[in-house]
Amino acid sequence: MFGRADRIRHVMPETRADLSGFAALLTLGLLAAGGAASAPGGLLLGVPSLTAAAAIAALLSWLWWRGHRAGAPWTALLLVPSGLLFAARYWPPALSGPPLWALFMAGVVSLLASRRAVPSPRVFFVVVLAVYLAAAARVQSVVGPEGDEPHYLMVADSLWRDHDVDLTRDFAEGRYRAFHPEALEPHFRIRGREGEIYSIHAVGLSLLVLPAYVLGGYAGASFFMALLAALLALQIRRTVLAYSGRAALASGVGWIVALSPPLLHYAGLLFTEVPAALIVAVGLRKARDAAALTPGQALLWGASLAFLPWLNVRYALFPVLLLGYALAKGLRSRQSLAAVAPLLASAAAIGLYHFVLYGFFDPRRVYGRTREFALGTLLEGLPGLFLDQEFGIFIYSPAFAIALLGLGRLWKVSRRDAVLLGGLVLVVVLTAGAWDMWRGGFNPPARFLVPVLPVLALGLAFGLSARLPAPTALLIGWGLWTGLAGAVNPALVHRDRDGTAPFFRAQAGAEEWTRLLPGFVLADPDRFRLAAVWVVVLGLAATAKRTPTPGRVALAVSVLLAGIATASTLSKARTEGRDAVRVLGREALQVPAFVRTGSASGRWGPPVLGWGPLYEPHRFPDGATVGARLRLPPGSYDLHVDRDPRIPAGDLPELSLRVEGPQGQTRLSAFEPEGPNRWAARFHVDPGEDGGLRLAIRGGGAFALAGIELRTSTKSPASGPNPR
Repeated sequence: MFGRADRIRHVMPETRADLSGFAALLTLGLLAAGGAASAPGGLLLGVPSLTAAAAIAALLSWLWWRGHRAGAPWTALLLVPSGLLFAARYWPPALSGPPLWALFMAGVVSLLASRRAVPSPRVFFVVVLAVYLAAAARVQSVVGPEGDEPHYLMVADSLWRDHDVDLTRDFAEGRYRAFHPEALEPHFRIRGREGEIYSIHAVGLSLLVLPAYVLGGYAGASFFMALLAALLALQIRRTVLAYSGRAALASGVGWIVALSPPLLHYAGLLFTEVPAALIVAVGLRKARDAAALTPGQALLWGASLAFLPWLNVRYALFPVLLLGYALAKGLRSRQSLAAVAPLLASAAAIGLYHFVLYGFFDPRRVYGRTREFALGTLLEGLPGLFLDQEFGIFIYSPAFAIALLGLGRLWKVSRRDAVLLGGLVLVVVLTAGAWDMWRGGFNPPARFLVPVLPVLALGLAFGLSARLPAPTALLIGWGLWTGLAGAVNPALVHRDRDGTAPFFRAQAGAEEWTRLLPGFVLADPDRFRLAAVWVVVLGLAATAKRTPTPGRVALAVSVLLAGIATASTLSKARTEGRDAVRVLGREALQVPAFVRTGSASGRWGPPVLGWGPLYEPHRFPDGATVGARLRLPPGSYDLHVDRDPRIPAGDLPELSLRVEGPQGQTRLSAFEPEGPNRWAARFHVDPGEDGGLRLAIRGGGAFALAGIELRTSTKSPASGPNPR
């Protein structure tokens, strides 16, 4: 009898602790789904939709039912930053709204890791393929082929229609309009022997997607690339299993890599990096077991490596390194000849191909004689590859910081493996970092690091601890958030340089993360100071390897908050009103006053603008910005301007609204007096214009700006739009 009572008393505290952890995750999910905005004296916390709340509750209920509870007690401490939102006046504003998904995901990862259940590779592949096909469909409908993608499609189309790679006629007839409706300039620097236009891009990817393109056009090629990405995720899982011998570790690393950037963001995109990474993943595993290869297997292995330079000439060193690794692993002479034969044949064929088209054998000459690689570029390119807010791999998937640590640990286990894996990463990093196009162009983050994802996955596997530390869970959770959110809205990550990252402009709370993260593309003056902050934070998180306890979780959260506070203090960037409008027009709770509002307004003042408070029209011929890159849903809005009564005002100015983009028009609205020191102007946002708006004051007389307030309006604009 007493033994049963003791067991009940022992179980009840555990159940209460589990419930507290699940309640914390539920709160985090609701706060993340609701969003947040800055407000005078505090924050506005948006109310989540019933659909979002039901989905979060369903996920947590499933985890509870499946018995994923071992990590629940300490997950309650993830709520500490959110608790500060309610208790403090304005702290920490950056860790509010959508970024809280990272903490929510960290808690979910910890719960999943509490049970050593390992889904079969078949289940893994089916789930990942379904996610990637959905991501590819989103890319097709939201973005379409951009950057280098339409040029690969152009070559595939020419191969099918004309049975050649001459694009002169294709561009003249505008054949690209079948998949790219806007004007497209050819990518070439040197014409062929008789003036033909040949794409500067290697022909390998176009050959690879040709059957899918013939069957389904651009959509078929995109879905085929999603299939290759899913196969890559599966091969990464198998490679980690081959090197570690631990099924649970291989499964965990496979899920992390598959659902985080950069791989998830490249599902369905027509770039050479995913097939190159697939060849590297298979090549690594075959080279590791080189002594057991038959001559036929060695021939096939060598043929796959021989295809790498046909994808891009910068992959030419990969076969050399992998072949050297295989020789060190005991590749026999007969098998060596079988592997080398297709490599030599491929090299000769590439030279002959370029000689026939251009009259020279060296494939590098198609890029012209302009010097593109310089060691001086490494000063920006090297940190940019890892820490740039638009393209850095650590910014979107910080768990890969553990990979560098893991490659160092691998040195103690196998120096041969460490030399090869480190050599592959070093070749890619130095090549990309020394190129002035280190960001890759119009593409998602970390494009040039995708080919070595199998290597980084192995480093991650060797860097992870047996038990999942809280800082590691936070790093993984951040990557899952950016990966899934970017797949839902690929336009936020499939972009060219914007100065600040579109993803962190849109997926932000009461303080935009673009202020806190370094920018190396356009040489942000704060970039090195901010980079130093996050190098320290990532270093502390990556080296953590102890079992999570309440104290260690609290320490991890404290380090994160300290990094946010330090970056916010060092940054001089201004968000120009975006922080105030993230829950505009929605039901929200103002904290710490705990006042509920049915339709939130946005308020900001001169400190977040790049000028002020004095407005003089002759100093702003294009208008003085009062809101920039604002994401406003379609509808009518009232903008209220408060002026300082101590300075007399002249004539009323006009409100200028301009939509971002080359086709954006400027519309003007008249200000009308609303009181002795307040003016108001009404404007309308049309469907399709919610991606970024600039509001500016122009004309009129001088005055001193005291504040801005933006509200949704139930009335139509006083007058129609006036395009300029």
